[in-house]
Amino acid sequence: MKEVGKIIEINGGMAKILIVRHTACGNCGACQVGRENLNMILTTENTVGGKPGDLVEIELKTENFLYASFIMYGIPLIGLIIGLLGGYYGGRIFGYDENISQIIAAITGILFMSIGYICIKALDPKIKRMNKFKPVLIRLVND
Repeated sequence: MKEVGKIIEINGGMAKILIVRHTACGNCGACQVGRENLNMILTTENTVGGKPGDLVEIELKTENFLYASFIMYGIPLIGLIIGLLGGYYGGRIFGYDENISQIIAAITGILFMSIGYICIKALDPKIKRMNKFKPVLIRLVND
């Protein structure tokens, strides 16, 4: 996955890059919590020797992007499904009627999904240190 951005600031060996969201992004909400027409700012190592105002090409490998997406969306989804099924069938095993089992399923589903998000949040500092999830500057782009 490649994007073009503009270096807006250099701090030490790190570059702050402004990326304009384009129409292919749609309204998925992954960037800037669904607000429209907002730019993304990311910080990465300045491996190409860019200066403020330079246009650069940035790459994040597709498989790493998909893996990060799975972490962010798949883990809570799996927690939700396990909580729903476990709560429903657990309620039925303990002799609760259909309606009570559905309420238990909803509560445990939300609880397990929340636990998934809490685990992701707890692991966030470790994940941020992993180089495979960091975008890389590939080259300077001529106008």
